Amino acid sequence: IKNEQSALDRRGLPTPSEMVASEGYRLIDSGNYQRLEQMGRFRVIRPCPSASWPVGLPRSEWRAQLTFLSADAAGGARWVGPALHEAQQGAIEGHPPPWTLKSGGITLGLWPSSNGQVGAFPEQEDNWKWLRECCAAQPSACRVLNLFAYTGGSSLAAARGSAKVVHVDGAKAALSRARHNAQLCGLADAQMRFLEDDVMTFAARAIRRGDRFDGVILDPPAFGRGAR
Repeated sequence: IKNEQSALDRRGLPTPSEMVASEGYRLIDSGNYQRLEQMGRFRVIRPCPSASWPVGLPRSEWRAQLTFLSADAAGGARWVGPALHEAQQGAIEGHPPPWTLKSGGITLGLWPSSNGQVGAFPEQEDNWKWLRECCAAQPSACRVLNLFAYTGGSSLAAARGSAKVVHVDGAKAALSRARHNAQLCGLADAQMRFLEDDVMTFAARAIRRGDRFDGVILDPPAFGRGAR
């Protein structure tokens, strides 16, 4: 810990006590274009293109149950590690996820995907807390539209605050995960609609219908497969 803190102090970065902390997530170290994270049960190493500085901890501390390797001479981009088989069970439809993350008052199932993602973005924890508190503070149940809603972190936070949520994403797998995450959170009976649709198409129809929402969550991915 001493080495970790002194190295981070030298860089002017947050010390471990100042980092994002939740029931299931901790940023342990970063550098050399990678990040070392504790995500639920497993310690994970993933690429981080913005981490151009040297690592703070000794390399001997960079050990993980799951590591995502970029494509190299040995093969394409891939996950490796002793926990890989167990973690992959969460990708099986209908199989209880053995790997979960508790953050911002919600529980999300995790799984190692082919692009290095795990099905959750724990850096959104403060936003999830704000959404829950904001929705809960309304005099009556507000109506929230979440576009590009992915696996449902923001949708579930709003629902936790008693909002009526319309959750829209064009990826069938993400919709399935979002529904399952609602069950993990005990929100299977909440007023949530999960819609598989192209966001631009849905938005155009909603405008023509005259739909109204009290809040809109819009967090598009950097890349998409839609026509526009």
